[in-house]
Amino acid sequence: MKNIHKKYIIHGWLAIFFLWIGSPSWAAEPIRISGTGAAISAIKQVTELYRQRQPEIQVQFYLPPMGSSGAIKALTTHTLDMALSGRPLKKEEETAGLMQEWIGRSPFLFVVHEKLLAPNVTLAQLVEIFSGRQKTWPDGSRVRVILRPQADADTVLLKAISPAMDEAITTAHANRASGSALADTDIDLANMVERVPGGVGAVALTLILAEQRPLKGLTLDGVEPTVPALEKNNYPYYKPFFLITRTDAPAPVRALADFLLTDESKALLLKLGISATKP
Repeated sequence: MKNIHKKYIIHGWLAIFFLWIGSPSWAAEPIRISGTGAAISAIKQVTELYRQRQPEIQVQFYLPPMGSSGAIKALTTHTLDMALSGRPLKKEEETAGLMQEWIGRSPFLFVVHEKLLAPNVTLAQLVEIFSGRQKTWPDGSRVRVILRPQADADTVLLKAISPAMDEAITTAHANRASGSALADTDIDLANMVERVPGGVGAVALTLILAEQRPLKGLTLDGVEPTVPALEKNNYPYYKPFFLITRTDAPAPVRALADFLLTDESKALLLKLGISATKP
């Protein structure tokens, strides 16, 4: 009798164990995502489309965004499952068990508040604005340049526009008042341009469209910074986006990653300012 009783106890515990490992609460470990703030809102909308078909899948976006480098580092320590990067992997990151896949690119534009009466600008004028030599807008309001940290991927993009822009950004950082705020993320920059009178900065178009921001991109050298202009190579400046995962990513993570790269996802991202075309 004791052996029979012991047998039923063992079977009971096994049943509880298998119920536990098969339960939705155990299986629904969230897929953790962060990265460049410019892409977060657009990718969030695509993942919501995925979750409508796979409601058992949970997705957690870490906010505020960690930025490209921070998210990639968090991926290597298993703090994240996916990283959205505004730059390709570095060599040392490629050898850390990570892989990258092309998501697309979005026009990288100079933005001001939609109510600012800013005319078309030339690249030469933007150099004057960012260097601090042009201090007012045509309506007489003061120009306030919003900068990103010097090592940030967006600052690198700005400096790569031209040697004159590189010098202007370097000058702007050198002349920045001690203790004055920097926009640590794309979202911070958009917030500051919205709130600071006469503010101007550079950010990807997708952030404005996906979050319906009251911002507008400056027409540069007669070309509007739109996706069609980018695809036709009429507008040359863009921010790339890569999906970074671990090579040993679990099946649910891989399934979501595959969905993000489907034609259906690309069509939605196109409406949100991200073109899948490669340069």
